[in-house]
Amino acid sequence: MQSRLWNIDKDYDTLVRWWTQWEFGIVPKECLPPDGIIVEDDNGVPIAGGGLYIGVGTKFAFMEWVIIEDLAFNKQKEGNKGLDPRTAHKALNLCIDSIMKLAESKGMKLVFTATKVKGLHKRYTKYHKMTLAESDVKTFLRDFTGNYSKNLNWVSDDTQIKKQKEETE
Repeated sequence: MQSRLWNIDKDYDTLVRWWTQWEFGIVPKECLPPDGIIVEDDNGVPIAGGGLYIGVGTKFAFMEWVIIEDLAFNKQKEGNKGLDPRTAHKALNLCIDSIMKLAESKGMKLVFTATKVKGLHKRYTKYHKMTLAESDVKTFLRDFTGNYSKNLNWVSDDTQIKKQKEETE
């Protein structure tokens, strides 16, 4: 298993597949950071990834879009055992550690992230030396063009998705 820098042009379809598997919503390609990591298994097949936004002129970075191939989805494929939990654990560890190394190599002093995924909460503190900074956060987005707010599934939780759907009906 190895990590590499992501190439948005080549890796975007893989990321879209993973987001679709997890019913996450699709992050517009132009909204992804140029810096990120893809973890591949020993056969060169991508199995995890995540992005790193760098605050230009600062020592602050934002880790986002950490994702892994959906275990259950893979198990449904005929003849595929899927990604075993140990491999998934190792892949996520390698992915996040690689993002942290990338941030350090770019001179960052702080890496911030936000997630509602409880498994990541525990992982960040237990394995990656991150400190829980806030427990009850609301996020906001301003769409200057009006093009992105038509479908905000990629940045919204289930409650907000339901509200947005009701507002358009």
